[in-house]
Amino acid sequence: MFKPLIKGLLVGIAIKLLDNCRNLSLQLLKIEAAKAYLRGVQMARLSALGLLLMGLMIGLICLGVLLCHVGLFILLPWSLAAKAVLGMALGLVYVVIGAVALHAALDEKTWLEKSGANEMLEEAVGPSPQG
Repeated sequence: MFKPLIKGLLVGIAIKLLDNCRNLSLQLLKIEAAKAYLRGVQMARLSALGLLLMGLMIGLICLGVLLCHVGLFILLPWSLAAKAVLGMALGLVYVVIGAVALHAALDEKTWLEKSGANEMLEEAVGPSPQG
């Protein structure tokens, strides 16, 4: 007579405990999701600030180079053709330097090494049999 009553009571308590556990798990999941979202927003903000500052620095560097060359071309007592050849040569040098710097900055191997993704991949996959 008491056995079904006790069984029903225990089942009710177990259901209530599991429901509370589920609610707590959902709350923790929501908290973790909110933390991840805030970290993402912070990273996006810092990236935007970095890009803005980088653009400003590049603009200032370009302006400085331009003013330096204008001053150089005004002060040089050379003919117009010689100044044009010098300007083209300097422009070519800047294009080559920029291309090399851009290639180095966007190289996939460099990004993998600097971000630590190589080590993460090695840990996930294990050591390669080749090396």
